[in-house]
Amino acid sequence: MMRAMSRRNLLNVTVAAALAMGVTATASAQAKPAEIEQLISKQAITELLYKYPRALDRLDRELLMSIGHPDAKVQFGKTTFPNWTAYTDWMMKAHATMLGNNHRITNILIEVHGDTAVSESTGTATLLVKQDTGDDYEERWMHSRYLDKWSRRGGKWALGARQTVMDYRTVKPVSAADVKNMYQVGARTGRNDPSYALFGEK
Repeated sequence: MMRAMSRRNLLNVTVAAALAMGVTATASAQAKPAEIEQLISKQAITELLYKYPRALDRLDRELLMSIGHPDAKVQFGKTTFPNWTAYTDWMMKAHATMLGNNHRITNILIEVHGDTAVSESTGTATLLVKQDTGDDYEERWMHSRYLDKWSRRGGKWALGARQTVMDYRTVKPVSAADVKNMYQVGARTGRNDPSYALFGEK
């Protein structure tokens, strides 16, 4: 008898919980449009963040320009750039002289407030740079964080301001002989990289 009552009580609790979940699901369904809009905005910003290392590694100026609004301000270390074009030109020139470079973006956090948003992300770069004098190179490891402000204009998200915070940097001298014998660096193929064909881009 007691076992039957326990089963009955368990059944009642289960039914009550299911009903409560149904009410919660209904409330969530009513809130979904705003939540979906936030997720869409976050995804759009995330893809722009991921395009940043692709643009640098492929030396794709057009792609890098598409990430920021033309009037976006950038603080990179002690250097301030008045607009996104100036920053893009500087980055393209700096990376064009490197023997190799590879960038990654991780730890992306985004908060969206209507047509504006802020984000923090971690950028890691491995760079192989020829020294100013002689034939030797430097291998540089850079660990930075990007503190970004975004805005949506005409339905399009783009970067409005960026502050780069340096967390860690190391530089290791590498001889030209070691680069030749011990390093394998991918070709700087630009838009001829097979990834563009994969995405149907020209």
